[in-house]
Amino acid sequence: MPAEPPASAAPRTPTPALWTGSTYFAEGLPWSILHQIAAEFFTAIGLPARQVGYTSALHLTSTLKFVWSPLVDLFGTFRQWMIATQAAMGVAVGLVALLAQQLSGGGDTTFIWLVLVVIGVLSATHDIACDGYYMDALGKDDQARYSGIRVAAFRAAMLVGSSGLVYLGGRVSWLLAFGAAAAILGGLALFHRLILPRGRTETGAEDGSAELQTSEKPAPEGSHEDSHEDSHEEKAVGHIVDAYLSFLTQRRAFYVLAFIISFKLGDALMFSMSKVLFRELGVTTEVRGVINGFGTVAGIAGAMLAGAWIGRVGLRRALVPIALAMAVSEPLYLLLASDTIGLGIAAGAGVPSPLLNLLEPSHAAVAGILILEQLFGGMATAAQMVFIMRRCHPDHKAAHFAFATALYALAQTLTGTYSGLFYELQGPMTFFGLASLVCVPCLLLLPLVPIEASSQAK
Repeated sequence: MPAEPPASAAPRTPTPALWTGSTYFAEGLPWSILHQIAAEFFTAIGLPARQVGYTSALHLTSTLKFVWSPLVDLFGTFRQWMIATQAAMGVAVGLVALLAQQLSGGGDTTFIWLVLVVIGVLSATHDIACDGYYMDALGKDDQARYSGIRVAAFRAAMLVGSSGLVYLGGRVSWLLAFGAAAAILGGLALFHRLILPRGRTETGAEDGSAELQTSEKPAPEGSHEDSHEDSHEEKAVGHIVDAYLSFLTQRRAFYVLAFIISFKLGDALMFSMSKVLFRELGVTTEVRGVINGFGTVAGIAGAMLAGAWIGRVGLRRALVPIALAMAVSEPLYLLLASDTIGLGIAAGAGVPSPLLNLLEPSHAAVAGILILEQLFGGMATAAQMVFIMRRCHPDHKAAHFAFATALYALAQTLTGTYSGLFYELQGPMTFFGLASLVCVPCLLLLPLVPIEASSQAK
């Protein structure tokens, strides 16, 4: 009989690049569904700008995720949370596919909004676990080294969503587009169930990691179950309170919070109304899908470039030029918005449609501006993620990261939700002019925020 392998032989551990890419793809696809594909779908079925802008309100689930993020730290494992939420999102997106097919011919959108909110909660919970797993499984140097991959994978999911699935929805049907997204999420849940390694906290490789495990220890003789439950509840409350206080009392906390909120605020405004602007410029859903693809590839390239640059020279030297490049790229949308003035005057004067088409900017010009803005935006996203990680205490990795990213989501929620109303009232020129100006505060904060890793006490 052939010799059996030694019992001590360990299964081969997947390379971090593989699971970093796949888990952040799983984080990016639901985000694309909520904030790109849904917005494109509502744009395609003819909803006004203010209603398209309401898709930004779905950021509220990410904004509030800090409320339950300490519980993800405390109960279960990051790996278990990720797999469960990926599977649940697959089911929920399948329901969206059926509802979208019904709404393609018009109808009440209430129920699809409710399902999107459920997906938002699941997505936010997945984000907490995914970010916690990344910081738990990798050391500080590897976190910086793979930051480009994680942002690139997130953007690759955006490529699949905003380009491939949007094109599929515009060209074939939204049932097929959302259905494909549901199948991908279900497949990722199964894939991660098979290949994800256990993190350092889960395997007890970190000092004090036992405090984060949920398996019950044998009670000492003579103890009572009630006292054990009371102790566990007190420990949970103490963990939650300590998590938030330790973040809010770190060095220069006010400047850190202000910087996180303002860093990509201009990008959030650009994103919220870019689809409506392109629609007004005569860019169809299918063409928007293709252009989105080029822009997303540029964002991936920017993220990879920034990750490699930060890993080579450090965040301190890379952050300032990356922030400046992002700020300079934002006013490019004003060039596109200026074209709407001539189109509006010509349409009001009754110019025939063939002549109006000649006044529309070329698809190459639209794509070129989008590509450049996305390139610098991808670099800024990678830098932002590394900056936030450096502000997270080792004892509260998931909670701190969730809290910090929730601040960014709060800025997107408050500005994006009412961006459509402001766009309708003031017009694209004023709107994109304001979006260009809101980049200034983060530039002024750069000399005031701490860049190096957090050194706060436990």
